Amino acid sequence: MAAGLAAELGYKNLMIYSDGVPGWGKAGHPLNKEKAVPVVQIPPLNPGQLKDMMGTVHILDVRMESVYKAGHIQGSQNIPIFSLSKRLHEVPINKKIVVVDSFGVQAYVPSCWFMKSKRYNDISFLQGSIGAWTKEGFTIEK
Repeated sequence: MAAGLAAELGYKNLMIYSDGVPGWGKAGHPLNKEKAVPVVQIPPLNPGQLKDMMGTVHILDVRMESVYKAGHIQGSQNIPIFSLSKRLHEVPINKKIVVVDSFGVQAYVPSCWFMKSKRYNDISFLQGSIGAWTKEGFTIEK
């Protein structure tokens, strides 16, 4: 997944270490065992709760632009996760933010952690993502 995002950003000479962190440790290479990322509690909202809050919250969709264009919640703002650090200034700091990602990807975790580190304090995520939204029968915009 990270290699795919790096490729989309234009990096060309990429390699994937298929054994991952466990293989790295087994090979005798050093590992940092400190907790590098603090635990951040992000409250979920189910689709019905978000629907009731429409107009009072800022919906931030962190999916890829092509996926966003295929279907998104009306009025949401699209900033793909890999662009968030460069474009965070576009997200209002004085409103509740609800992060929407792709089902199964859980991009809300790093997105929300990053935003919390930048003093965005009122953040939630759409539980079940856009798939849960449409499953509840709520419309999407294309």
